Amino acid sequence: MNVLKTLLAGAVLAASAAGANAATYYADKVISSELGDCYSNAGLPMGCAGSRSKTANALGAADGLFYSMGFGGTLVVGFAQSLFDAANDVSAFEITYDRAKGHDEAVDVYSVLGGVETYLGRLLNNVASSSVRAKTAFEYIKLVDVTGEEFPNTNSNDGFDVDSISVAAVPLPAAGLMLLAGLGGLAALRRRKTAA
Repeated sequence: MNVLKTLLAGAVLAASAAGANAATYYADKVISSELGDCYSNAGLPMGCAGSRSKTANALGAADGLFYSMGFGGTLVVGFAQSLFDAANDVSAFEITYDRAKGHDEAVDVYSVLGGVETYLGRLLNNVASSSVRAKTAFEYIKLVDVTGEEFPNTNSNDGFDVDSISVAAVPLPAAGLMLLAGLGGLAALRRRKTAA
């Protein structure tokens, strides 16, 4: 009987630890996009560079290829999982090689469910990866370049540069299950002492 209890307790602990892992989903399709404005170093309007205007560069895991949104540009992406529940971290990997020289960029992040957009927060290119928390269910993630609004004196010519967009579920703490298992073990010990 003790062996069975030990095996059962071990199975509960293993299951609770396994529940703490969360899958990460990377954007795998572009739902819509609108390229914003790009400028020359002299501040004159010009077309965005061809190699930087491929929306497919924003799909998948970070690989160094990127999509420059242009000032005011938008990008809506989908994922292999069609619907996410609440409590997910949404990350956008931004590529900037020239940040120290005033190459500041920013993007607003929205979750989209049934055509309704919910503002999640603003990401800046001050770190290699930034994330915001989605507190409601969503189907898609929408990015809107706000570089000109956030940094009016930026040296950026083509707005936020997206290498990758990911969603990672925030795992529920496994501590609750482990606490229950521990309390059950203490109760069993107390019962054992009382019987003796």
